[in-house]
Amino acid sequence: MSCALWHALSPRYDRSHFSPRHVYRLDYYEASWLQRLAHWDMHYPHVIRPYRIQPETLLGESEVVDLWLNGEIYWWLNPPVNAVQVGRDAVFENIPPECTDCPRLPDSAVMP
Repeated sequence: MSCALWHALSPRYDRSHFSPRHVYRLDYYEASWLQRLAHWDMHYPHVIRPYRIQPETLLGESEVVDLWLNGEIYWWLNPPVNAVQVGRDAVFENIPPECTDCPRLPDSAVMP
């Protein structure tokens, strides 16, 4: 019984995306059954968690967001923005730059 309850309440891992220099990772989790029920009007509900890869550090967690036609990733990792944005709905602020003395990446590497 407790295993079924855990499954109903826990988001399920779906996939990952890495920052341009592989310093950060975004993990996508499909919304749990209970979250889907609460957000019945969403077509593709997910929870997104950003991590720093080394050392492994969780940097936050989004609310349940609908990624249907809304999943572009923007890596704004240079001052003054310092944020990661997924679609319109998930924004993670105060993300440190990937490196301080690296050359600036072209726009094609940081946004779709």
